[in-house]
Amino acid sequence: MTANNNARKELINFIDKHAFDVIIHTSPDKFDGKDREKFEDIRRKTKNEQRKFHEDYTSAAAVKQNFLQNVRSRPAQKLDRELEHLGLPTLPQLKDDFQELCRKLGV
Repeated sequence: MTANNNARKELINFIDKHAFDVIIHTSPDKFDGKDREKFEDIRRKTKNEQRKFHEDYTSAAAVKQNFLQNVRSRPAQKLDRELEHLGLPTLPQLKDDFQELCRKLGV
């Protein structure tokens, strides 16, 4: 495995551990009514986003670029507000630690 593949894998593992997996493995039973509907939609979107990171972004640079793009995008900001309302992690909350990991990995 090349250094780029190792860095890519490490970046994806970071995002999975601190954001995607937390959301995907949260039980819908934790929420009632509209919040539960909102959570189910967010979980579906999160699974799709996780698949993109695992399958579509084939380099560490692509993972970094798409992570930062998601942090800044307007549609993501609406999703982030919903995540915060539900007490779930958002990518902007991870941005500084993610960028520090990128620096450490030389990405």
